[in-house]
Amino acid sequence: MPNCTAISEPYARTMDESVVTVPTGHHNWTKLIPTTTRRDTVWPIRSMLWVRSDLEAEQIPVPSADLTAAKIRLPDRMVLMVSVYVEGGSDEALEGAVGELDRLIRRFRRETGTRTDIILAGDFNRHDQLWGGDDISPSRQGEGDLIVNLMEEYSLCSLLPRGTKIWQSGTMESTIDLVLASAELAD
Repeated sequence: MPNCTAISEPYARTMDESVVTVPTGHHNWTKLIPTTTRRDTVWPIRSMLWVRSDLEAEQIPVPSADLTAAKIRLPDRMVLMVSVYVEGGSDEALEGAVGELDRLIRRFRRETGTRTDIILAGDFNRHDQLWGGDDISPSRQGEGDLIVNLMEEYSLCSLLPRGTKIWQSGTMESTIDLVLASAELAD
């Protein structure tokens, strides 16, 4: 398993027409930010990856400021790693992200020609009993159907145990961040 870190909603600002993140860099890690940025908002990007610098990684261009993708070459396989952010409450954002992930995975598998694995990690901002457990409100159940369909299409498994709470504010807690991986990696 490659040493990578996916970040959703990183601290990033535009300065002198360049995206600046904190930290700006690290000698042991390669920083990857989306190949597309937003100009009409305070947040120019909402995802990024840090990849260990001794790994062979190549960024894959994605037309979204919310997705950062890289192919990582390991001795026996290629891994597609994607940092994902999906805006909450926007069906259009979810449809766009899932559509882009589907195209990205298809292109990666078609072009790679070797054994491939997939890791999608980030803030999907959607609830479902599949990952959230039995505490999901019936009114929220199903809002992650497009994600579930993507998981089925590519045999992706959640690496977080069902019901793991990853966000808390006062007495409220939730599971909206996901780490999805190919079945072989999940095993």
